[in-house]
Amino acid sequence: MNKRNIKKLIESMQGKKKKKPSKKMSAVKEAMIGRKYFSKGTDGNSMIRQAQKNYNGSYISGSLGGVEVGNPSLKKYYKGMI
Repeated sequence: MNKRNIKKLIESMQGKKKKKPSKKMSAVKEAMIGRKYFSKGTDGNSMIRQAQKNYNGSYISGSLGGVEVGNPSLKKYYKGMI
């Protein structure tokens, strides 16, 4: 027996664990998983909706670039004055 065969025999007798194959996903599967997260909000309207919902600027109400925005906190504060 040569040295390599003896080494293999000793490793098998010791019960050395084999390396597990790495679990790589196919490109198609990765794309489908990514699509799940980006399926909502990839169009331009999502940015407009977010701007309308989360606006925290100095306009009480008005149009910025054709998008109606308003700060609810300022509307509430200046309620009797407007």
